[in-house]
Amino acid sequence: MHKLGVLAGVFSILSFGVLGCSENPANIIDTEGGVKGEISSSSVQDSLDSGENLNSLTEKNSSSSVKNTSSEVGQTSSSVSSSSSEAVSSSSRPFVRTFIPESSSSDAPVETKSWYGHTTYTTAKVVAANADELECNESTVADNLNGYDVAYEFNLQRDLGRDSFGKHPAYIDNTVNPVSAECGSIIFDGLNGLIIPLDEIFKSRGFVAEVRFMPTKEGNMANIFVAEPPGSGKTGWQIRLDGTDVVFHMRDPEVRKQKNWESITLGEVSLNEWHVVRIKIFPKKSELTGKIAYTFNAFLDGKMRRSSEYNADVSNIEYGLGIGYDSMYQTLHNDRYFTGKIDYIRYGKITEDGL
Repeated sequence: MHKLGVLAGVFSILSFGVLGCSENPANIIDTEGGVKGEISSSSVQDSLDSGENLNSLTEKNSSSSVKNTSSEVGQTSSSVSSSSSEAVSSSSRPFVRTFIPESSSSDAPVETKSWYGHTTYTTAKVVAANADELECNESTVADNLNGYDVAYEFNLQRDLGRDSFGKHPAYIDNTVNPVSAECGSIIFDGLNGLIIPLDEIFKSRGFVAEVRFMPTKEGNMANIFVAEPPGSGKTGWQIRLDGTDVVFHMRDPEVRKQKNWESITLGEVSLNEWHVVRIKIFPKKSELTGKIAYTFNAFLDGKMRRSSEYNADVSNIEYGLGIGYDSMYQTLHNDRYFTGKIDYIRYGKITEDGL
């Protein structure tokens, strides 16, 4: 039985100063051509980026272990096998398997480091507080990660910060509560989160970010996956839960001269059910003029919620990223915790190479 997500029935399109509104976003096709970082050519992913409802598609499951969830009981499993042909849920992923190298969050010697003067963290594996209680098939086999550069699958309860590519592990700082886990997902209790040290891979104008999550409590600026700088007038972006609305925020002080956040509401989600949010910003080259322009696409539970021109640049990120909380410890820091579960977080850099 696959992980199921419930489509949000209501969503609100806000006036987004950076993005031009589209009359019918569901009919706009994401066609970037040979852009570096593009997702594989599977029909499922093509349908995601074209805004097609995935409920109309079918796929054959792999006979190997796959990540799955029963949304009725809110538990995940990394070891369910199936060979039947089934309809694809809007919050399912293609069951094309990729074997990832056996890399760890702590291949290097463990060190204690400062986190921008707010706290410290150690470069050790993030171990679930309830790891001894779990009996999981800790598979490192992941979905097709073609087009991504960073992937947190949360399959290993004794190495929850593991990046499947082995290059960008996440850690837990020494101020927050320990995190817990289920088989195949990480659990945030509203008092914890993970940090990701800044790397050039995240400093990109074009990128794709996808998160499969289950909120168990309404959020108040609740950070799911963010590049949130401290203070105002600095570059950043956020995927957040505000109440029960999934919202994407961004700020570009250089090109757009912005001091405040601009936002777009993608839609409302239900509590205690799985959902998938996907943000994609990518370049396209005009065949007539030869000029390169960027497009912003946003999806929630497999449906396109916005497709617009994008004339901002959020590549000049100066601070590390956060998962599940405000890692910059700003005013109202305690309001920015996400409460719920995350199945995976995937990020890919998209450049203008090859255009």
